[in-house]
Amino acid sequence: MAKQKIKAVIFDLGGVVVHGGYMNFIKHYCQQCLTSLGRKRLARLEREVNLGEITENEFYRQIQKIFGVRVSSKRMHEMIVSKMKTDKGLAHLIPSLKKAKVVMFTNSIGHMAQEVLDRRRLNHHKFFERVFDSSDLHIAKPDATAYRFVLHKIGVKPHEAIMVDDRLLNIRGAKRIGMHGIVYKNSRQFRKALKKYELA
Repeated sequence: MAKQKIKAVIFDLGGVVVHGGYMNFIKHYCQQCLTSLGRKRLARLEREVNLGEITENEFYRQIQKIFGVRVSSKRMHEMIVSKMKTDKGLAHLIPSLKKAKVVMFTNSIGHMAQEVLDRRRLNHHKFFERVFDSSDLHIAKPDATAYRFVLHKIGVKPHEAIMVDDRLLNIRGAKRIGMHGIVYKNSRQFRKALKKYELA
């Protein structure tokens, strides 16, 4: 069986290229965020900040107000960003994928994604040709419009691209418009999943 030819690999940031940070913060400092109602409220806030409808500081203020988190906005930001660690296995693998276009598309809390990339020295072309940040674009995963925008900008068709994301919801969104998708768990699993494709 012939392998599917792929012209672009699109990576998410949190939970894929870097780990920890945001979800660790939520688990340790916002137990109410993890209740059934809390998840819905947090998802709404995440959506607003991902789309750039509210600022990062406003996002934190809402977490303080709604969930009673007693940590300053500045401290929240630093706790999240400083705890994000690079997935070393994936960082080692990414430069070998350069037969295809390798880009990032992340739902970002304000400009946090760019700061994380800068701090972890992942912001140069050795890793990603382009970085698409939802809060700058005012479009976010898993919306079809968001995926189509990124594909248009990098000049590939949906069936020529793979979305790599740790959230199944985002992979389902990509697949709905004809993209391929890999739910990321670790670099070894990703390397194995990639074998069914031919990068071109």
